Amino acid sequence: MSNRPNGLWETLSPPWQACLEETWQAYCDGNVPIGAVITDKEENILAHGRNQRRGQASRGNALGGHPLAHAELNALIALDYTAVDVHTCTLYTATEPCPLCLGAVYMSGVRQLRFASRDPYAGSTNLLGTTPYLSRKPIQVFGPERMDLELALMALYVDYALQEYGDNANIVFERWSAEVPASIRLGRRLAECGEARRMRGERTTAATAFDQLIHFLMG
Repeated sequence: MSNRPNGLWETLSPPWQACLEETWQAYCDGNVPIGAVITDKEENILAHGRNQRRGQASRGNALGGHPLAHAELNALIALDYTAVDVHTCTLYTATEPCPLCLGAVYMSGVRQLRFASRDPYAGSTNLLGTTPYLSRKPIQVFGPERMDLELALMALYVDYALQEYGDNANIVFERWSAEVPASIRLGRRLAECGEARRMRGERTTAATAFDQLIHFLMG
């Protein structure tokens, strides 16, 4: 597709662009649309990961076809801990980490976490500081920076969840709707029109997909 509207993509830093590329690839593979990358203090990208609960692992030691094959976990597994001071690294992820991934980030030694969209159901950054162990390490957490990107990511998840789980996703949707009402409304709209699925079928790039999604959802 050549008529990509100018907007989101050109304003994103390389780590966020790489994170969204992994996210879009996960969606295109039929997995939960979450991607992650790890950078050093100069924002050089050191490791990639995406949700791969379905299908084969895409690279190296990544998990694939396994319930623990979450994006953040795969990025952490891919990191070469002998080549960098992990305490200076940042993990970028599309969605606020679940308990599994928050624990993995904490235990890895990564000291900074950035996520582009909230998860009012499974997001677990609030666990930091709640136990003696989870209070020991100085983890910096930065939440969503852009409302349009957050809503696009949440809508994409709703689209995925409706395809994958149907009414069984309502327990998640109820919590999301209470905290971010627009996420469910926009996600159902996206699912009904099939725009994301169309772009998946056309092998649209992540850059075009996210610009088109935001243009469609926010326009």
